[in-house]
Amino acid sequence: MQQKTHIANVLERNNYKDRYDTQAKQILSDKTVLSWILKYTTSEFKDYPIELIRTCIEGEPEVGTHRVFPSLAPDTSKEPGSSGLIPQNSKASPEAITGLDTVDKVPGEGEITYDVRFTVLTPTTERIKLIINVESQKKFNPGYDIVTRGIFYCTRMVAAQKETEFTGSDYDSIKKVYSIWISMENPPYAQHTITSYRMSKHPLYGSLPKKKRYDLLELVLVCLGTSEAENKGNELHGLLDTLFSPELAPQEKEAILYNDYHIETTVEMEGGLREMCNLSDLIEERGIEKGIAQGIEQGDRLRLLSLIQKKLVKGKSLEQIADELEETVENILPLYEQVQQELNQQ
Repeated sequence: MQQKTHIANVLERNNYKDRYDTQAKQILSDKTVLSWILKYTTSEFKDYPIELIRTCIEGEPEVGTHRVFPSLAPDTSKEPGSSGLIPQNSKASPEAITGLDTVDKVPGEGEITYDVRFTVLTPTTERIKLIINVESQKKFNPGYDIVTRGIFYCTRMVAAQKETEFTGSDYDSIKKVYSIWISMENPPYAQHTITSYRMSKHPLYGSLPKKKRYDLLELVLVCLGTSEAENKGNELHGLLDTLFSPELAPQEKEAILYNDYHIETTVEMEGGLREMCNLSDLIEERGIEKGIAQGIEQGDRLRLLSLIQKKLVKGKSLEQIADELEETVENILPLYEQVQQELNQQ
């Protein structure tokens, strides 16, 4: 089988959450997956087929491997660790492959790590270059507004082009940037939505006849959903729901990808899907054990309630649920009764 991607990197870290996050980033860096994301989140690619979009992605998308120093010109050598960026005055053809660093670092500010970052050329005659950042976000409310953080990422990607995409005062050479955020766990009202936040023109007095180039940054928030969501979403939601579903087995995911989206899973993708499913189970089990032992913190409590509800709907008794969760009936009983009460009220 042809190995097209690098989704299933060998992982050496023992931290299960970090390993899960790493697998999610690798799956999102798959070129075919990125092509689907570009088609449904960018105006530049919405009218093109997936196969064509895939050919427009330059090189291999990079996942946390290099650094960008916005105040310095990049190293364009072939040495390991170089960014591979082509300067603005380069004679390279439009099809030339370039790389992009995924860590933005400024002295005194620390590092900002991008999940996935790459460049893409539009299939138009002008071959417009775009800089794309894709982020995976586990929760809709992680303690800050995803939109404000996404805007910050956009502005940093624009600023980082100084001495890389343009020099001096050649601001007309700034490339448009997209920061696309995939939010996995969302409240019902946000599920299966896609929202764009961009700069737009608003005349306050009079009107400028000449078109100004202000469309330089755009944030897109893609919220996934559950099978119970009223809004079933579009094809992109279906694809991402399948990839990150905690309920589907790897074999089921592979079958859906092939039959519904014509994606033939490679050895790397199969390994990535299986690893992520296994890690998801381990994270959930370890979180539950820790939560019960410590009085169950809010996040683990909600997860445990969800598990109990799923088992209760399947007709399992209190004793069976306690046994499967490897807990005593006394520990489970308060949560079991809460779930029962909520189901009776529906």
